[in-house]
Amino acid sequence: MNISVASSSLVSVPVINALLKSEHKLVSVISNPDRKAGRGQLMVANELAQWASDNNLPLAKPADNSELNKHLLAAQPQLVVTVAYGKLIPVELLHGPRFGWLNVHFSLLPKYRGAAPVQWAIWNGEEETGITIFKLDKGMDTGPIYLKVASPLGETETTHQVLDRLSQDSGMHVLEVIGQISKAVRPTAQPLSGATLAPKISKEMGSVDWKRFAIEILRQYRAIGEKPGTFTNFRGERLLLHGMSITSDPLTSTLTGSLLITDTAIHVRCADSWIKVDEVTPAGKKRMKAEEFIRGARISSDERFE
Repeated sequence: MNISVASSSLVSVPVINALLKSEHKLVSVISNPDRKAGRGQLMVANELAQWASDNNLPLAKPADNSELNKHLLAAQPQLVVTVAYGKLIPVELLHGPRFGWLNVHFSLLPKYRGAAPVQWAIWNGEEETGITIFKLDKGMDTGPIYLKVASPLGETETTHQVLDRLSQDSGMHVLEVIGQISKAVRPTAQPLSGATLAPKISKEMGSVDWKRFAIEILRQYRAIGEKPGTFTNFRGERLLLHGMSITSDPLTSTLTGSLLITDTAIHVRCADSWIKVDEVTPAGKKRMKAEEFIRGARISSDERFE
């Protein structure tokens, strides 16, 4: 079968590699066009497009649906597999390939439809997530399902770790579904109940509310601490927080946002206990150990995080 993969993320690499090692033919990798980035505002390819180029894979970066349609007509894929592509495909293009479009989605649909399923599953304290492979239709993650595989969420796992783990399994699952399609197996409609949304994460959602319980703050950190980042305001500027954990030390003060400074870490009071911060990134500076920041900023324990 001639297959294209549409993605803008490296989580699709296991799917691409699985197809390359199979009897199927990868006719193209479809990704988003280059964008301006950095202080110089130079045009830069996304990570997946750069990886495909480095590996000499057939690559298309259509700027709009018209260009996407032209590419599909030229490449003639019989099936398109999307993995974190980040675009809704118009209905008229969904009917182009003989077997339509598949989507690899990292949740147990119909829960967590949208752009950030793993982030929201971690943030909401879910005990499991998984992989769902379904046929795209005109809705957002609403199409009929070919395969759904559950996977437990570790208590300390971050979004990056979960996505890496799930993506490694996605290649073999895609090949399994392609086998079903070849045998004319029909997908099953999604349940009408139980649907939840997982909208895109914004930078502002990384703001830590120290009035919340420690477990809630740690879930937020595990969900988005790597991207786009969790932060607090300190002395009127944004301070990114890294290496956050709940401390069991019997520290004093019940005023949320209060600081206790040690030689190697910053402890911040939240609703029910203390959060230890090992590293920070001050505005306009590099990431550094908390002890380095403490020395340079001369922080005292009578200050607070806002």
